[in-house]
Amino acid sequence: MQRNTLMQWLPFIVWVVLVFAVSSIPHLSVPALGMPHWSDKIAHCTEYAVLAFLFYRGERGERWRMGVPAWLLVIVATLAIASVDEFHQRFIPGRDSDILDWTADATGIFIGTLIGMWRFRTFSRRAEKT
Repeated sequence: MQRNTLMQWLPFIVWVVLVFAVSSIPHLSVPALGMPHWSDKIAHCTEYAVLAFLFYRGERGERWRMGVPAWLLVIVATLAIASVDEFHQRFIPGRDSDILDWTADATGIFIGTLIGMWRFRTFSRRAEKT
């Protein structure tokens, strides 16, 4: 793997590892940390918005897409990661798989993808002007 490619994808890889590491912590719950019961949905949304953004960041320089729009690849791949993560939690003591968590993940994925599209489109336009 070339250095540029590694640096492009390393933040995404680290974030995926972090997501699965936190998902593997038994009996972890946000209300136990003194937060409102719904605040875990904000955490899910945020972690997957970051994941989608980092995936978009890594993917934007790749040439292997063969005509698939970057945003579609980001959404499909990160939704798959969210699904695997929710399934994985079924096997962790004190954790469960929840469709509302996955929905919060999906919401974050769409937000992160939109931010990535905006960010890198804006960056490309600025680079063209200079």
